[in-house]
Amino acid sequence: MAGFSYRKSLITKDEPTLLYFIIDNSDTITLGDAIMINSDGHAVVATAGEEVAGIAAQVVDANGIAVEPDSGTTDTYTVESDNETDKKYQVGLIVSPFALFSNDSSGTLATTNLMQFFDLTDEDTINASSASDTSGQFQLVGLDPDNDGDASKGLFRIAESQLDPYAQQ
Repeated sequence: MAGFSYRKSLITKDEPTLLYFIIDNSDTITLGDAIMINSDGHAVVATAGEEVAGIAAQVVDANGIAVEPDSGTTDTYTVESDNETDKKYQVGLIVSPFALFSNDSSGTLATTNLMQFFDLTDEDTINASSASDTSGQFQLVGLDPDNDGDASKGLFRIAESQLDPYAQQ
């Protein structure tokens, strides 16, 4: 799976609880995408600079039953133009401010980047060149989470959360 991958929590070893939101009409969501909730209350992919509600972990129908991904994929879901009123497919989000996610960023990360903040390049990739000491959608808390020597991989937490009033804004 590309994008963000749940690794662990800062407060527990349990799997995170998911919150479910109806996916906006005609949208495409891939597991591991950063998701925001739009002004209509529906899930859409987040882009650079937007607050993040959570990371997509599951897609279900209106009854909470897992749905099949798009043909030829294992993790991508495209909903119809009337999803909000007809099928009402929902995305399950990991929203915990204590959740840590692995991400293969757009460039090299270094120890000097630890605790810095980063924005997205798109819905599932950290923009390594957006490092900031003061603001960003995600915060780097660890390097090379796979221990494979890949300097572009990091362990991140959501820093600009739609759901956490104590998150860095």
